[in-house]
This record gives sequence, structure tokens and C-alpha cells, in this order.
Amino acid sequence: MRKGILMASVAMAIAAFASIAYADLGFGGCNMGGMMYGNYGPSALIFGWLNYVLIIALVVAAIYWLVKSAKKR
Repeated sequence: MRKGILMASVAMAIAAFASIAYADLGFGGCNMGGMMYGNYGPSALIFGWLNYVLIIALVVAAIYWLVKSAKKR
């Protein structure tokens, strides 16, 4: 049980770091937030939101997989 909680905590920490890394912080002149608000046109807007949703889905799937694999042991 402790191992599963530890694994879930690590996964959540990675997800928190990823959300900060993908935020609109402007490192190196890269403004990724512009894609999500239509600064580059409607197709970039759709791609930006799709990318965001897919990252969240990937994090949720990884947490689900970690919890399921921890329960098997």
C-alpha cells in the first residue's frame, strides 16, 4: 500500500512539474500560451488545446497504470 501511495505521489509530482514546464512562462522566447488562445490562427488553437488535453490524458493513464500495477503486487 505504501509503495502505491509513493508511486502515485511521484506521478503527481511529475505531472505538476510538467504543467509548470508547459505553462506560458516564455523561456527562450517560446510563448506556448499563444497557441492555446488563437494568436497563431484557429488551427493552431485547436492543436494547442488538443496537445494540452492529450498530456492530461497521458498523465491520468500513467497514474491509473501505476495504481493498477501496485495493486497486483
